[in-house]
Amino acid sequence: MSAAKPEPDPSPRRRLLLELAGQLGHQFSDIYLLDRALCHSSTANSGKENYERLEFLGDAILGFLVADHLYNLDPEIPEGQLTDRRANMVSRKPLATIAKALDLPAYLETGRGLKTSDLDSPRIHADLVEAIIAAIYLDGGIRAVRKFVARHVIKRIGENAESHEPRNPKSRLLHYAQINELGQPTYRVTDIEGPDHQRIFTVVVILDQVDYCSGTAGSKQAAEMQAAEATLKSLQTNDEMDAADCEGHPG
Repeated sequence: MSAAKPEPDPSPRRRLLLELAGQLGHQFSDIYLLDRALCHSSTANSGKENYERLEFLGDAILGFLVADHLYNLDPEIPEGQLTDRRANMVSRKPLATIAKALDLPAYLETGRGLKTSDLDSPRIHADLVEAIIAAIYLDGGIRAVRKFVARHVIKRIGENAESHEPRNPKSRLLHYAQINELGQPTYRVTDIEGPDHQRIFTVVVILDQVDYCSGTAGSKQAAEMQAAEATLKSLQTNDEMDAADCEGHPG
């Protein structure tokens, strides 16, 4: 029989962790994981587990999720640019900025071996973000951690790390949907008219299982672009848009 995991102690520490979990947007089933993610290796003498192994796992998870986002963002971006953008988004400086925005250093448990000046280290701050990512993944799985990364990494620093905005409407809609946690847009052909040599396609955008705007054009791809453009404009104007009020126009 395995030993039971120690609970965060004392109770004021637990209350602080529950408060932080609310700010992070994830309610932990195992609050000990969050406690461990905020425990520096200088506490080794106290017998508590530190965040180093979590930081290792979180680094890999973050790299994958950012790579997945960038890969789907714009099909015209070459591999070299994808690599550079991912490196920028997961580098120490932006992650340290996120740690400060979430006030993670205030929740960090340290031991006597850590100097006060070290607490302001960008390296430690970046490690905390990666450890939190691993803790959320272990507690809630890939969907929970994807939501956290979309909200706190991609939304906060993604646009600043990219050298240019995605080029086509479908890519821009995908980017908007990911950073706003709306899922991945899909497209459905709702109507095809005209003879074989002069087909007219009508396509609708489906987002979070809801039909949004439609587009009509002489090719399926062009109709998808129109539908994506119309949906994006409507979402940006009013997140509670009524899809029935939005119609695409023939190109």
